[in-house]
Amino acid sequence: MAFDWSIKTTQSETVELNSNQFLRTSPAASLGSYSTLTANAEARTPTSRFNIDGDGSFRKYWGPGVEGVPSESLTYGFRARYEQREKTRSDREFVEAEWRQSSAAFALLNELGVVSNVGGFIDRLTGTGGIDRSITPRDSLSLLATSTRTSYEPSTAGTPFTDTLARGVWRHSLNPITSINLSSELELLDYGNTFNTSIQIYRNQIGIDATLSAVLSFRANVGAAYIATERGASTSVIAGVPSTTPVSGSIADWIGDAVLTYRMLKNTTLAINAVQSVGPSVVGSLFKRDSISANITQVLNSRSSLTLSAGINRQISTTSTDFASASASYNYSLTREWLAQLSYRYLHRFASSGASTNIDPLTGTPTVSGTGPADSHSLMVVLTHSYTLLPAGN
Repeated sequence: MAFDWSIKTTQSETVELNSNQFLRTSPAASLGSYSTLTANAEARTPTSRFNIDGDGSFRKYWGPGVEGVPSESLTYGFRARYEQREKTRSDREFVEAEWRQSSAAFALLNELGVVSNVGGFIDRLTGTGGIDRSITPRDSLSLLATSTRTSYEPSTAGTPFTDTLARGVWRHSLNPITSINLSSELELLDYGNTFNTSIQIYRNQIGIDATLSAVLSFRANVGAAYIATERGASTSVIAGVPSTTPVSGSIADWIGDAVLTYRMLKNTTLAINAVQSVGPSVVGSLFKRDSISANITQVLNSRSSLTLSAGINRQISTTSTDFASASASYNYSLTREWLAQLSYRYLHRFASSGASTNIDPLTGTPTVSGTGPADSHSLMVVLTHSYTLLPAGN
């Protein structure tokens, strides 16, 4: 069977001026340049789709604000995905493989905002598979399994670990505007540390998805997370007290998320998000995260839009740290292929509380840049070019 091929690419260049890029208690300014290139090749038939994606990003910083920390990084990766669709559009199966390498120091910075002199690179190899099925006209079932192996170059740069997750979701439509969801999830974490620590995370949730009107929709999930640790390095994986001998234990907490979307006016949309979650970071450190945010998007005309956002969040690991942020972003479409963005962001870190250490006992990596308060102001300009090398249908 012949495939319909398409090839697309995107190039992006970002320049950022920041008063305190790494949230130090003694702030100093820095200038950053971020270059990103992505490419996608897709082969399609009436019932299947095969995608190959590649991307690379280079970051470079200058100025007194980057003294004592790595000033440049290269991140790149590849992904392949095959999807097969059945007679009904909602029925499908898929498999996916991905490999990615990034600087260990910048991986911590990008995900946790943590500045460190951790050396080397993080390699992540992921395999994923899933199936979606319509059981009845009102019921559907989704099953997913994924596993990621995280290792380091050199091997002494960090603690390797394997993150394996299985999830099942049942969805039942009560009426044309409302449905309920039941989900169950098991995540297994196996660490290559001194104790060969093993952690199991069980998550069970119930949720609702409602389109209340043409301008108002609401989605929410709530449930419990149960975490069991074997041969751990602390008495609790959430804000635990570090220990020099292996210990085992368990803890439970509630988790949930909610999204309210309201189209206030024809071209004005308000979105409010709230989340409480428990899970591993890119280096395997366990975090409990609480956040609430709101953003308003105003479409000014066919070419431009303005977005205002504000949020607060809390990260809990060896310490508890609160953050508050506010931002404004203006987007302008120069042409069909060129997009420009100008944004400002304010970020404040409050003083941390809890344990006296900021080093995760499981992985040996820092969990916060500092324990004192800090502020940053960021002004960012982004220019993006999207180009279709081979359009679909040729």
